[in-house]
Amino acid sequence: MFKKEYLSSYLMYGILSAILFCVPMIIFVSSAKFSNAWWLYVGNVLFLLSIVFFMLSFNKKKGEDTSTQTMVAAGHITTVVGIIICIIVAVIALLMFVPDIFSSGPSDTVLENAPSTTGTGKTHGLVFMLFLNTIIGNLVAGSFPSIILSYTAKRDQTKDRKSEVLNN
Repeated sequence: MFKKEYLSSYLMYGILSAILFCVPMIIFVSSAKFSNAWWLYVGNVLFLLSIVFFMLSFNKKKGEDTSTQTMVAAGHITTVVGIIICIIVAVIALLMFVPDIFSSGPSDTVLENAPSTTGTGKTHGLVFMLFLNTIIGNLVAGSFPSIILSYTAKRDQTKDRKSEVLNN
């Protein structure tokens, strides 16, 4: 479905985006305090910046005249690759820092000082907050520059070429 020449850049920048998100995410999971939830948003900003860097470098590599459809598709593919890697790392981090997450009964590791609206589940909203931010937060953080930069980073705004990402 997609050209093989772009797969390495999707994987490389998807892994970079995931690493930049996962470092603050692991800090948050290891502390398990609601007051440290801002680390997740720092990770979202780093994810966004890496997608911005990818979009600009992708456009530069193609002579700053890449088609809009190509750039939108490339940005979203890289975002999805990064999110999948982030989900895998989040599951591993939860298994490491909350070892009794799949056992019956309450967990020893819970989200400390969480408001009552976060939930009364096994970890008091830690898992929900982590996966919601990992999926929705990074989807928004990756889609925003993918859409904006696909229109604004082009040198020639008067015409658009045929998509190069999808095999038509």
